[in-house]
Amino acid sequence: MASFICKVLTPQGQIVKIKMNGNDKISCLKKLKQNGMTPISIKSSFNILKNDEKTSAKIYSSRRKSKNKIRNQIIQLSDKVTIEEIRIFTNNFYILKKAKFTNHHALKTIMNSTKNLQLKKVLNIMLKNLESGKLIYKTMEEYKNIFPYEYIYLIKTGELTGKLEDSLEHAIRYLEDEEEIKRRIQKTLIPNIIMFFGIIIMTILSILIGVPLLKNIFLINESNIRFPKILLILSFIMEKVIKYWYIIIALVVFVVFSIIRYKNTTNGRYKIDKFIATNILFGKISFLLDFSRLLGSVLINLKNKMRIQDALDISKNVIKNTYMLDIIDRAINNIYVGKSWIEPFENEKILSPIVIEMLKKGDTGNLAELMEKVEQYIDFEIENEIDKLLRILPEISYTIVGIAILIFIITIVMPIMQVYLGGFLFR
Repeated sequence: MASFICKVLTPQGQIVKIKMNGNDKISCLKKLKQNGMTPISIKSSFNILKNDEKTSAKIYSSRRKSKNKIRNQIIQLSDKVTIEEIRIFTNNFYILKKAKFTNHHALKTIMNSTKNLQLKKVLNIMLKNLESGKLIYKTMEEYKNIFPYEYIYLIKTGELTGKLEDSLEHAIRYLEDEEEIKRRIQKTLIPNIIMFFGIIIMTILSILIGVPLLKNIFLINESNIRFPKILLILSFIMEKVIKYWYIIIALVVFVVFSIIRYKNTTNGRYKIDKFIATNILFGKISFLLDFSRLLGSVLINLKNKMRIQDALDISKNVIKNTYMLDIIDRAINNIYVGKSWIEPFENEKILSPIVIEMLKKGDTGNLAELMEKVEQYIDFEIENEIDKLLRILPEISYTIVGIAILIFIITIVMPIMQVYLGGFLFR
């Protein structure tokens, strides 16, 4: 899907600009007319960006970015910066800001106590940039290999709205929640993955080694029992796999390359992001985590007396998922045409009815106060979804183990019993 900037006349007689996602200009035109708006102009946001890039300021900016990239690649030391170190840095920064330290004083204090050489160098560059009037998040954007995407935009929101302390608090919670969720899922997932691949390897080896041995057993015993068809089929398949292994590897590489290439297209990325946010296994967790980050950022902006449409527009930068971004864009567009911004989220039917009703109530009252309660409820829902996932994963693993054991019994154990028991149990 492509992005378009539409200049329209609303039913209320206002001329506004709306950002829309669609396959082409015609589909955008139809959507606008369905919503009772009169289109004035529809331009591709890509073309607008392309024209802007031709200005001297953009050229200068791109040159600086390329220089920073080279500098970033040079600072590739053995000390890799971990998420835990970023969390400690953020926590220290938050404490010092609470103690009324200036940004410069706080960063210098943290840098002097930092042991990780790579992080120390980045903080030193951050300090120099700060002295020249550059905001902290601008330096972080140059080191996206160190600072997570969502984290950078939380800091950006705080700096631009003058609520850096609140943003640092949200950033700490974001890092802690991400690590806790990752740790809990990995604790359950890794043993199951090891078991899964172990069973697959065991099954393949049992077929590769066991089928030829069974053939010999049948021949040595001169059994009148016919060699099971399933073993003949499996033996034939494994022989072809061994003979044409290079074709199979080439096919796998081609499929992986095709998926990566499709993901890099606008439509492909949108569909993959939608699958990530809506799949049965972990989709709801992914969606709720993104929505929780969005609410946290919106809340900071609302406390800064910002309008909801502006708060959403700025806060959407903490989200990478294009499916979620499309919903947010539709929510912003709804506000401009006099509709509820909650409607697009309600239509997707991912958020619980309780969350939707709480947001609706906040839309007609104190939205900031209600959003704090919604944020707390979302955290509760995320916890429940993680517990569900952790209960489901072992069940899936046990099912796979059962299927593998059944295949082993049918292909190996039963034929051996046929030979040594004379086949009378299986007549």
